[in-house]
Amino acid sequence: MAIDVTTVSPGAAVLWAFSFSPDGAGRHIAGSDIDAVLATAGGWVWIHAGLADTRCRMWVERHAPISAAGREILLGADEHLQLNGTQGEVTGVLPDLQRELADASMDFARFRFVMTERMLITARRHPLHAIELTRRAIEGGAQFPAPMALLDGMVDQFVDAIEQLGEQLGDELDIVEERVLRDDLGDERQMIARVRLQVVRVRRQVSQLKTLFQRAEGRIAAHNPSLAIPVRMLFQKIDALDHDFGSIQERSRLLQDDVATKIAAVTNRRLFTLSILTACLLPPTLVTGIFGMNTKDLPLQQADGGTWYALAIAAASAGVAYWALRRLRAL
Repeated sequence: MAIDVTTVSPGAAVLWAFSFSPDGAGRHIAGSDIDAVLATAGGWVWIHAGLADTRCRMWVERHAPISAAGREILLGADEHLQLNGTQGEVTGVLPDLQRELADASMDFARFRFVMTERMLITARRHPLHAIELTRRAIEGGAQFPAPMALLDGMVDQFVDAIEQLGEQLGDELDIVEERVLRDDLGDERQMIARVRLQVVRVRRQVSQLKTLFQRAEGRIAAHNPSLAIPVRMLFQKIDALDHDFGSIQERSRLLQDDVATKIAAVTNRRLFTLSILTACLLPPTLVTGIFGMNTKDLPLQQADGGTWYALAIAAASAGVAYWALRRLRAL
């Protein structure tokens, strides 16, 4: 039997929904109960939708109790980070990490949201790490007395995941640093390159998010004064994260320079040794070349032990070359 998407109910369109009492305690509700919960006084509702489902898109377009601007944000294809505030409504596009099975991946994705005084609608195309952990926190008893508190919790989960990544990258740099100090060089350049690549990717997202909150703080506060302090606190969290990854980036750059210096020193030592050997072997090569010409009147051809004399001359010439290099302070 075909489904009429124009009359689809919330229960078929949303992934999950939670109703929160005034004290912040949340309970799972069926999608069909969303309208009834919103009609009651007190509390608020979190609705999470999957944009990969056509029924969800149709529900957002035709039935979601939000403004036209909110619908445009939820259904839009623009992946640029956004945070906009109007009278009674805040909309935006924020970053998160894609979730693979039980863990977060290092691939960034986006979730879209529309927030009012009594409702938060979030939507995504892929399973996301911070949103999934936030859902589990609610089921575990975490309390969110207002939609902004829940949005703050999602950003906290994102920040925690990035901080854990920063700790892992810092541990890798610790290993590289110890090897550099011990002159035990191996694949350090590849390790540092991987760290720098991850740091660049993360810091690009964090810097954009930091700039977003910094610019949006005034606009949101103008329409929603009660959100000014929470938005400022979010900016401070992102700013601290950006500073931490800036330190990791600078440390990786310095370590890369140290590794390059160590490798250059090792290469120079090897080239120096090769140059000395070449200089010492040139005179013996000349001697053996002379005795190998097979022309008439070569010395020592008829003498007993001539070969040994020739070898002695070659060894002596190498010794003289070594002595000359020592005298010239080349060694």
